[in-house]
Amino acid sequence: MARCFSDVGRAGGRQELSLDDGCMQYDTAIHELMHSVGFYHEHERWDRDNHIRILWQNIDRDAYDQFGKVDLSESSYYGQVYDYYSIMHYDSLAFSKNGLETMVARRPEMTVVIGSAIDFSPTDVLKMNLMYQCGENVVPDVVEKVVPLPLSQPAPPVPIQGPPVIEDDDCVDKTNLCWRWLDRCGSFFFEKIMKEFCALSCGYCIPKSKATVPVKAAKGASASYLQFG
Repeated sequence: MARCFSDVGRAGGRQELSLDDGCMQYDTAIHELMHSVGFYHEHERWDRDNHIRILWQNIDRDAYDQFGKVDLSESSYYGQVYDYYSIMHYDSLAFSKNGLETMVARRPEMTVVIGSAIDFSPTDVLKMNLMYQCGENVVPDVVEKVVPLPLSQPAPPVPIQGPPVIEDDDCVDKTNLCWRWLDRCGSFFFEKIMKEFCALSCGYCIPKSKATVPVKAAKGASASYLQFG
């Protein structure tokens, strides 16, 4: 299991953060670096319930602490509104135990946006500049820094490289959300959860039967989301 984490803010002495092999991606690295300079997750804001809903029934119990709220005495928003585009926001399937969403935006169209950033958002940059009293604001273009997600269901991708495809009578998707996360099928970081819940859509297996394979209910399913600090 990949371990990606950092203390929030300076902990004293040389600052260390963990970036295992599965964490060696630009967006993951800068997420951890933003922790190290003093920022918590966006979904841990004290006012987060005005902007997202946490679906506790879908969260792995061991990960409940990832969805707490940080008191205003311990953090500052620097006058900025809730940022769905932040590199510090988890995605809607984070720490899911059953392949269902663990958080949804109160603005429905933003549910596919949260957790899709691949660079700092303009608000991320602004808050760091305000915290460290930097005079220059270099703001990235948010439109180009968010992974595009499909709005309609595409055909499953054809695997180009990877392990041998296995014929399996139980080759099914365990959630009806797989079509929204097809860009993660080839990702090392998301491999475990995608194999568990989206094996058919990702091409990790093929059904022995030629018949159409329905989505399987994920009763009692359990999968640990790769740990992401």
